[in-house]
Amino acid sequence: MTKHDAVYKFFKQKIDEIAEQTLGFNYSSESIDQIALTTDYSDRVIKRYFKGAKKVYGFTITIIRPYSTDLDMLNLECMNFVQEFMDWITEQNRKKNFPDFGPDCQIQEIENLQNMPNLSGINPKEGLARYQIQCRINYFDKEENRNETK
Repeated sequence: MTKHDAVYKFFKQKIDEIAEQTLGFNYSSESIDQIALTTDYSDRVIKRYFKGAKKVYGFTITIIRPYSTDLDMLNLECMNFVQEFMDWITEQNRKKNFPDFGPDCQIQEIENLQNMPNLSGINPKEGLARYQIQCRINYFDKEENRNETK
C-alpha cells in the first residue's frame, strides 16, 4: 500500500460518514458535497539523519458546498461544516490516530496548515462554493538511508 492509498483510506472513512459523495483523489467535480483529496507533495525530506529522515506528505482537502447570494444563513452553515472537518483532523492528531504508512514510517503529526477553511472560489450562477483545507503529515522514515545505499 502506498502513502497515497493510506491517506485516501484514512479520509474516506470520514467522508463516507458525512457526505453522500465519494472521495475524489486528485479530481473534484463541480457538484454539491463533492470532497476531494489533492496531493501537493510526498516524501519531501525535511532533515536527514543517520537512521532515516524526517519527511512530510502535503495535501489539500477540497469541499464543494452550496452557496447563497441571499442574506440567509446558508454560507455560514457551510463554513461551519468545513470548520468541523478541520476540527476532526485536529482531533485525530490529538488522539494520535493516523494513516498507516507502514512499519518503516512513524507518523509524528497530522496538521491543518491554516486556522480556518479557505473559501477559494464561488460560482453564484450554479450556487456552489469551493472550500479548501491545506494539511500535511509529518513523519520519520527509517527506510530513507537504506534506499540510498542500494
